[in-house]
Amino acid sequence: MEKLYEGVTELLNKLKTRYKLGIIANQSLGTEQRLKEYGIHYFFDVIIASAEVGLEKPNPEIFKLAIKSAGCNPDEAYMVGDRLDNDIEPAGELGMHTIWVRQGSFAYGNIDLIKIKPEFIADSIREILEIL
Repeated sequence: MEKLYEGVTELLNKLKTRYKLGIIANQSLGTEQRLKEYGIHYFFDVIIASAEVGLEKPNPEIFKLAIKSAGCNPDEAYMVGDRLDNDIEPAGELGMHTIWVRQGSFAYGNIDLIKIKPEFIADSIREILEIL
C-alpha cells in the first residue's frame, strides 16, 4: 500500500546537497529494506523506525533519538510530516522547526486541535523546496 509521492526522488536529490536527511517513522520491521526497494535509501543519514527502536511517534523520545543520531540540536532540525498529532506537535514541543505537508490521508487535519502549530504549511511535497 505504500508508494512514493510523485517528485519525491527529485526533492530528496536537491535537499541532500544542502542538508543531512533523516526519517522518523512508525513502521514495521524492514524499513531500511523497503527504502532500498524504492531506490531512496542512500539519501538518508538517519533512519529511525518505531519497530526497530521500541518507540513510537508521538513519544518525544523517538524525536530525541533522531536528533542525537543526526548530531544536531532541535532548533537546527526540520520535521516534515503529514500528521499534526504524530509529527508536527511533538517535534514543535521539542523546539524543532516544522513543516506540515497537507498531502495524502492526513491532509485535512485540524490545526485547532493541537497546541503547537506548524511553522510552515505545504500543500504538496514539492513546496518544501520553496520553504527551505
